[in-house]
Amino acid sequence: MNALIEKNYIKEMECGSNFSFVLSDNSTFLSTEYKVLQSQANSCFVKCMKMMFNGKVQLYYLTKGLKSFESMIPALDAESFLTIVANLFSDIIDVKQNGFLSCQNIDIAFERIYVDPATHKVSLVYLPLSKRIYDDNSSFENEIRTGLVKLISGISTISTSKTIQFSADLSNGTLSIEDLFARIRGGKSIGGGQSYIGQTDVGGGKAGSGLLRIIAMNAPSRVEITITKDEFVIGKKAELCDGVIDFNKMISRSHCRINKRGGQHTITDLQSANGTYVNKVKLQPNKPYPINNGDVIRLANSDFQVSIG
Repeated sequence: MNALIEKNYIKEMECGSNFSFVLSDNSTFLSTEYKVLQSQANSCFVKCMKMMFNGKVQLYYLTKGLKSFESMIPALDAESFLTIVANLFSDIIDVKQNGFLSCQNIDIAFERIYVDPATHKVSLVYLPLSKRIYDDNSSFENEIRTGLVKLISGISTISTSKTIQFSADLSNGTLSIEDLFARIRGGKSIGGGQSYIGQTDVGGGKAGSGLLRIIAMNAPSRVEITITKDEFVIGKKAELCDGVIDFNKMISRSHCRINKRGGQHTITDLQSANGTYVNKVKLQPNKPYPINNGDVIRLANSDFQVSIG
């Protein structure tokens, strides 16, 4: 349970499919943090609105179209579980790098972590208050690590050789959240380590053998592009591209190319104006980079989830 509820600093109210927190003391509300929340482009947060309820500040959270992580867990396989955890860690890293917000005021309870069921994008609940849910960042990270370890050990549908190894890594105090995120995505981390998403598991099939799709995570409407050729160009100018993205003017006319060879997919930045990223790593122009199921591709400032299958 949220420690602020336990200490009676806030009271929780269900509001249909949404929910809210009502403050016991209005002076604990931090207007600066609230303004930062409202200003976040491509936000990793559940939308929050400040209202008044019987003279008390009410923080109202809009969760339409999202499902709680807790409610999704029984139907998840190991691959989907790891994809959601990777997106969760990505959001946490974004908050740590923000400079204006604190991980200590993220409600990390699984029933308060929200997921887009179509893309597995994660949205966090943030409380802009002077009272903190967690005493420090270590307490916050220990809470999420411990919770994930218990899930992996307690639910057979997500317990595989990959998730069991990931559980061991979660318990390894020398690995940071950034290291764990890199290991899930197959990037570089301290001490190396395996990739957990998009690789062959015990009893599994060959990764990358299916059709690849990229699904927009922060578009004004659902955008999904299916890669139908071994060499597939993506950008905003139809005459130059196989797949067109027209909702973001910052994406170049011919932005990137996805290639498939021998069951492996790669992405190449075509000297775009605003860059191509894979799991937050900016690509060098004209240099192919491997992509796997669950990876997050960023074109300019728009994120897309990779789905292979």
